[in-house]
Amino acid sequence: MDTITLEAALEIARREIDLLAAAAGGGTFELLPEATMDVGRGWLFFYNSSEFVRSGNPSDQLAGNGPVFVMRDGRVHRLPSWVSWEQALKQI
Repeated sequence: MDTITLEAALEIARREIDLLAAAAGGGTFELLPEATMDVGRGWLFFYNSSEFVRSGNPSDQLAGNGPVFVMRDGRVHRLPSWVSWEQALKQI
C-alpha cells in the first residue's frame, strides 16, 4: 500500500472542499491549516467559508460542516458533524 505525503493529502482535501462548495450552491470554502491534525491513519482537514475566514463574522460561518479525513493511502471521507470526529473515525 502506497503512502501519500501531507502535501498530497492537502491537495486531495482542497479538491474535496471545492466539490462541497459547488454542491452548496456557490461561494468558496477554505481549509484551516492551523486546525489540520495528523491522527495516525491520516489527516483531518477542517474548513469554513472564505467569507468567515476573512471577516471572522459568525454570520458568515458554515454550519454542519464536519472535517474531511484523508487516509494515508489517499482515500477521502467526509466526516459527519453530528458526532465527534473521534467517533466518526471509529466507523471507518
